[in-house]
Amino acid sequence: MTAPERAPWPRLTGSEPCMAPGADPEHWTGSPAQRLKGQEECLVNCPESTRRQCLAWALDHPTHAGPGIWAGTTYTDRRRLRELRAAATK
Repeated sequence: MTAPERAPWPRLTGSEPCMAPGADPEHWTGSPAQRLKGQEECLVNCPESTRRQCLAWALDHPTHAGPGIWAGTTYTDRRRLRELRAAATK
């Protein structure tokens, strides 16, 4: 049995809040309070198609995604989503 294909790196348009000029990387990787700001920015300002791609990538690459904010989700959110996805495929 072959391993399922993993999501590719998201196609970024440059309009994402994490790519904006002057974007503070701490909003996605800093303290929990800082990540909350990034989470809000992402959910309000990031294009939906990009969020879907980022979420797919972060779910398929948990080690590389780490504790940062991806597609407006936290590490805990993504762990729960992976558990749900695994249960749904059983």
